[in-house]
Amino acid sequence: MESTSVSILVNGSPTLEFKITRGLRQGDPLAPFLFIVAAEGLSGLVRQALTANLLIGIKVGRKEVEVGVLQFADDTLFFCEETFSNVFTIKAILRCYELASGLKINFHKSKLAGVNVSRETLEVYAKTLHCNLMRVTFKYLGLEVGGNPTKKLFWEPIIDRLSAKLNVWKGRFLSLAGRICLIKSVFTSLPLFYLSFFKAPEAVCDRIISIQRRFLWGWGREKRTIPWVSWENLCKPKDEGGLGIKNVRYFNRALLAKWKWRLMGEEKGMWKQILTSKYGTDIDQNCNNKKNLSWWWKDLGKCYGEGEEVSWFHGEIGWKVGRGDKVRFWEDAWLGESPLSVKYHRLYSVSLDKGRKVSEVGVWEEDIWIWNLRWRRTRFQWELEQEKEMITAVERVHLNMENQDSLTWGDDSSSIFTVKAAYECLSKCTRGSPSRVFK
Repeated sequence: MESTSVSILVNGSPTLEFKITRGLRQGDPLAPFLFIVAAEGLSGLVRQALTANLLIGIKVGRKEVEVGVLQFADDTLFFCEETFSNVFTIKAILRCYELASGLKINFHKSKLAGVNVSRETLEVYAKTLHCNLMRVTFKYLGLEVGGNPTKKLFWEPIIDRLSAKLNVWKGRFLSLAGRICLIKSVFTSLPLFYLSFFKAPEAVCDRIISIQRRFLWGWGREKRTIPWVSWENLCKPKDEGGLGIKNVRYFNRALLAKWKWRLMGEEKGMWKQILTSKYGTDIDQNCNNKKNLSWWWKDLGKCYGEGEEVSWFHGEIGWKVGRGDKVRFWEDAWLGESPLSVKYHRLYSVSLDKGRKVSEVGVWEEDIWIWNLRWRRTRFQWELEQEKEMITAVERVHLNMENQDSLTWGDDSSSIFTVKAAYECLSKCTRGSPSRVFK
């Protein structure tokens, strides 16, 4: 089978025609890479339009991070202020992209939505772009955008899909071990996307547990059956007498805690720029001021222990100090297992360095680091003794301007955060020491 003849444009002039003997077919591993290269041209056109002020994107947060386009695989979202010139610029960008790439934009599959924009204005814009209108609450990549995750109605699609997969009548054809395997596989696949982004309400968690428990003990019968073992014991690991089924509440909190870890780490991206511009980098301080915060940000603070004296998340986090520009002197655990604010609570109460980084609590003098702590009053004698003890401890740490501060997780200084490690940390909070019988 021979392919058609093609020619290549070199500096605008076509070469002689030749027949293709090798090419990219559907399913070829290089095909996604070729698509990404082509899609990068579209985002490049948008960036040039933003730079030339031909397109005005959405500005987010105090730093006014401008967002004009977001891309994921073959999905593209354009953002702009509500003006006809912006809409016309987007149409011109798409037309230029068609001419440059040879691809065809399907406007009939494209949709337009507006926030605080009248219906009449949106209809004019839709006719200009030759696309359809849609409501603000819509699904993107399987996730509902614009909904309220604190309502049970928001979680109905997940509940319905779980009920369909774990229908009671299916249990009559499976053994107990088969039902356990199905519960584990369904739970770790269907609601994973939702649970890694939103905090599930208590009623939703109870409903998920009810579906799992009924499927496990139903034996194919529709009527209510007796659960012979408590669900808490079933969620324990096998070496502790359980079946290893994940606790939905702990699993949800462990998944959401990954956002906190990624915000504190070195990872970069548009998502991080948007969040730090709107909320800042410190979830603790921002969650204390509940006004003008989204439900998602409030729930994120609750999941890792916001409001507790020492949260489970911060209890596992440690720091390896380098230049000291990220570690907070009092609030972070960089000298031992607990923060200095917990070890020396009285000194912390009279300090003027609350919230300051390690690099801000001293100065360099001829390559020698000198600590310079500030206090709002003169310390008592016993406080001076505590200060001397603390200074002796912190002087053991040597700052290095060439190394960055790095996060660690758990007792091992080389470990990093994983959802599995966070789940084990949460589940151990309610368990005692493991029994040697089940091993």
